[in-house]
Amino acid sequence: MSVVIATHNRPAALRQALRSVVAQTLQDWEILVIGDDCRPDTAAVVAEFNDHRIAYIDLPVNFGEQSGPNNIGFARARGQFVALLNHDDLWFPDHLTAMTGWIDATGADVIIARGAIIEPTRMKGDPLKTSIYGMGKNGFYDPVITAGYGSAQMVRRASLGWLGPWRPASACSCENSQDWLFRAWRKGAVIATMPHLSVLNIFSGQRSDSYVEDTAMEQEEFINGMRMPDDLRVKILAAAVAPSRLKKSSYLKRRLWAACGIHPRSVEFRRKYGRGAFVARLREVRGLPPMPEREPGVDDLLTIYRRRSSREDTGE
Repeated sequence: MSVVIATHNRPAALRQALRSVVAQTLQDWEILVIGDDCRPDTAAVVAEFNDHRIAYIDLPVNFGEQSGPNNIGFARARGQFVALLNHDDLWFPDHLTAMTGWIDATGADVIIARGAIIEPTRMKGDPLKTSIYGMGKNGFYDPVITAGYGSAQMVRRASLGWLGPWRPASACSCENSQDWLFRAWRKGAVIATMPHLSVLNIFSGQRSDSYVEDTAMEQEEFINGMRMPDDLRVKILAAAVAPSRLKKSSYLKRRLWAACGIHPRSVEFRRKYGRGAFVARLREVRGLPPMPEREPGVDDLLTIYRRRSSREDTGE
């Protein structure tokens, strides 16, 4: 089993994500932490675990979003299955055990777990509010109703060759995690949905300056709650907002879009964002600079290396 974690300068959150993997009931795994040009404190967090099963690979320059690091993880994975975990998300202790059992039971190429999005609270003491994703139709992916964010995905490594890599965000008309699933479905992949809540998503894009502050208080609270996993599941599901149901005519229209190669989710995104603009907006909310240039000039490279040299001098 290979676990791929893409990360960029959120060592406190990464520590909790790693804790959630180390605590898995299935212990036959390797973790590939792929740093997107990270500060030295990211490597220090990985070293804290002192576990030979955890490898750290850091990109020399910032790719700017997770498709690049995830593809490196896919390429270097050695396990029969590959699971993704975003560095600000968490797995329940039985996630890998349940997922490997379900993917074998269904014979699927890809499997999607139920996940809970933890909505941000405005003030301390506000009630918990969540939304649930990962639902399919008759146990399998449906391009109209199924959302399957990266931390809820597992794929057979043998299928990766023909399923292909994640596309860069700039080439996608919706989140690249959803783009990859849709393209896999179009290629004929069997994508099963697992009706077991095993993933918690604490989206940084919903929390202002999340990369500036680098706190992980929410993650720590939920990690502690996982000592009684089913009690926590009850709490999360009781706080879930029921999704709105599509009219049959709306569903059929979206299925027609899917049959024509248009991701139904992309229509909504095009109303809000231009191609690739979604990630630019996320970076702004997170407190990150604009997306790095793919072809920087001499002056741009000079700025990059001066910044890195300054970090080395100050020990940051």
